[in-house]
Amino acid sequence: MTEWILGWTRWQGRLRRRSLLWRAIVASAVFTVLYVFLERVAGSASTLVLYLPFFAVLLSLSVRRLHDQARSPAWLLALLVPVLGPLLVAFLLVFARGTAGDNQYGEDPRTLGRDYLKVAAIEPG
Repeated sequence: MTEWILGWTRWQGRLRRRSLLWRAIVASAVFTVLYVFLERVAGSASTLVLYLPFFAVLLSLSVRRLHDQARSPAWLLALLVPVLGPLLVAFLLVFARGTAGDNQYGEDPRTLGRDYLKVAAIEPG
């Protein structure tokens, strides 16, 4: 359970595009549900506590996605450039392919858990 929670806020390692998109969707859905709940129960000022964890999760996912492309997290500073910066970062996070094989940030997430030495044997039944 702890590993699953840490998987959302870990800053090291690499993250595939598919994992980034699914985790961003889940994080946004959880944020929205908690936001609506807190706003109705305790008022709009209480929703401010949700922003820090939400942005920390999104930042962590973005850093690991950039690591998959062998890029430094400093590329996120492009967000400070109006219009073109967010477009560039969005393109890098969603459309740019990760590097094949291992890089300085870790193993290739596409090959993690695969053992190429295993052979599936089909026995006649």
